[in-house]
Amino acid sequence: MIRRKLRATLPSPDSIRGHRWLQWCAPVLSHPRLWHLHRRAVALGVAIGLVTGLVPGPVQMLLAALVAIPLRANIPAAVFTTLYTNPLTFVPLYLLAYQIGRLVTGEAAPPVLPPEAAFSWESLRQALPDFFAWIGSMGGTLLVGLAVQCTVFAVAGYTLTMVTWRLAVTHAWRTRHARRARAAG
Repeated sequence: MIRRKLRATLPSPDSIRGHRWLQWCAPVLSHPRLWHLHRRAVALGVAIGLVTGLVPGPVQMLLAALVAIPLRANIPAAVFTTLYTNPLTFVPLYLLAYQIGRLVTGEAAPPVLPPEAAFSWESLRQALPDFFAWIGSMGGTLLVGLAVQCTVFAVAGYTLTMVTWRLAVTHAWRTRHARRARAAG
């Protein structure tokens, strides 16, 4: 039932391959596993989306799709999963990664806070360089924390998707079996 609803709402592979801006990459996008709602392909897509969601900048969805293509993961699952990072969750996730990096590396530096934002035109123009300077100030500790965090997120997302899919299929099978038994008896 969920698969039918998803198939109805997601664009079809043919419509994506026939899109005028995507026709040049139609041969690459023609592999059926990139669009099929298969348990392993969706789970891999979720794992890819969780990893690429932590990439700073506006390229998360594009990167998720580009990584999903050679790995034959479900592209819609990979792209959709990147949405867990947004302006409200990005800074806490990076602070968590920094804290994880501190635990792994044993660094005793105090936590680095993001730069304060003031509401003026000058501060808006300076916000992006300040943000990247903040991330750079955390250095290797942040990179180690991000590597650990990405690994844990990917493994947890893959496993949770596989288990949830299995439970949903088992529940649907038992419901269908019980319905048939009532109809026959």
